[in-house]
Amino acid sequence: MTIIFEKIKNVKREKTNREAQKFINRTYHNFDLSIVMPFYKRLEIFKKVLPVNAPYLQRNGIEVIIALDSPEEEAGLIELIKTHPFINWKVIVNDNVHDSRNPAPVLNVAIRHATKKYVLVSDPEVEFYADVIQLLRDQLENYPRHYATGTVAFVEEKDVMTRERIGKLWFLNYGSIMVRREHLEEIRGYDENFTIWGGEDDNIRKRLDLIGVKGLHVSEAKSLHREKKLRLNDRLNRTRLFPPKALKKMYYPNDAITNKEDWGLEFNRLSYDWQNNDYAEKLCVNYMNSFRNYHISNPSIFKTKYRKLILAQSYNEIEFLTEFLDDMSKYFDGVILLDDGSSDGTYEQALHDKLLIKAQKERNGFNDLENRNILLNIASFFKTDWLCFMDIDERFDERYANLEEIIQGHSENTIWFYFVNVWDSIDLFNVNFPDTNNGLFIRARMFKNIGRTQIITTQKKLHFAASPLKGKGLNAPIMVKHLGHITKERRLKKYNFYKKEDIHNDYPDYEYLLNESSELKNVSEVTL
Repeated sequence: MTIIFEKIKNVKREKTNREAQKFINRTYHNFDLSIVMPFYKRLEIFKKVLPVNAPYLQRNGIEVIIALDSPEEEAGLIELIKTHPFINWKVIVNDNVHDSRNPAPVLNVAIRHATKKYVLVSDPEVEFYADVIQLLRDQLENYPRHYATGTVAFVEEKDVMTRERIGKLWFLNYGSIMVRREHLEEIRGYDENFTIWGGEDDNIRKRLDLIGVKGLHVSEAKSLHREKKLRLNDRLNRTRLFPPKALKKMYYPNDAITNKEDWGLEFNRLSYDWQNNDYAEKLCVNYMNSFRNYHISNPSIFKTKYRKLILAQSYNEIEFLTEFLDDMSKYFDGVILLDDGSSDGTYEQALHDKLLIKAQKERNGFNDLENRNILLNIASFFKTDWLCFMDIDERFDERYANLEEIIQGHSENTIWFYFVNVWDSIDLFNVNFPDTNNGLFIRARMFKNIGRTQIITTQKKLHFAASPLKGKGLNAPIMVKHLGHITKERRLKKYNFYKKEDIHNDYPDYEYLLNESSELKNVSEVTL
């Protein structure tokens, strides 16, 4: 983090904080973060803030949990969040109509529904001026038994933020707070004895201090708290002092734990849940309408809970298609297929009982990254524990294909498979294939479903890890035979393809595809 902040400090003064964010190293493939929001009559301002915040919210491993503290705006809120289907939403509704109150019990409802390692508390009227999520998450990555806070400035709903305007704002040392969920659970959340506005955020920080969870202040994590003019004036003109007893409770609590064991259970009706999305079929159809063709096998696929699904892309691979679908169906519950504009009938002939959905896009050159991320978008509408990328020219070695045993016995998020490139025969493989160990190599292919994800890579189109989740994984005794180089004709075709498509030099040399003197061994000789 020292290097990152030094880069920010060196940015020319006239650049805004938003521009400075481009220097931050965005390498999180799983933020593992629940963003919790108390929501009481904030729909109109949320409509204006959400388009700004959406790119931050739909990143890997983030869920957004809204505790709606009154039912009046439920229908409008659900319609709004459906326009952002790639954010992992969860909405819990309080069916009791009441006046405005302190958000402590409402926040606790959201915290109790959080499923991720970290929690970020944010209001629906807060607009991220900087990448608050990244900045606070960076701190907790390096300082685990801490909480991190940003800064906030109160502005009018329609204020346009210029450099001059930002420079004159008064950013308070409050803003969003991020902390491990386990620490919030340890102190039983926000103190529900707070009833009138104010004090609950100061109090929870002091109570975290009492259990040894210390604060980190990140001034660069700037947010704008947008309010209508009347509400803003009311906030800024609050000059009344809290009575001494209230101040003591806010800043000098005696106990870290103030709530009973039933904290955060005041209301519990789930209106929207990314893990069990009642709107999945409609949202998927809306997304599919942008493709050239698509076919959904049965509406029931969106209500079915799957154990593991295949994600596959195709382009003029009709020779491999039927065998691929038959082979994958032995090991997986279903297949999601994206066809990249085939002209040989691949899309039309893609027929199988386990083919859940197929879509055909317009082809504009080959972009492996785009195709795989489209498949991940489609997969986000399904209920499944695991997802796996497999190519049409890949087959499992039956000796090493016990996938169910692997996923039952391990807790890793990512599973790596062993591969061999078969050469001249389905029974032979190329021992001299580059970047392998005597012809054997491993690739990340299977990963847990953590909600909608995307593959993040510096590579433009080719030769990247086919998994949105990175880091430590399991090297599983699973072996795949790659048939893409099986004949001399296919190797020459592949050579010409890479020479044309690899404009960024993702791989330095493809001459190995033309080498006909490679040492070959029988696949049966490989043991894992």
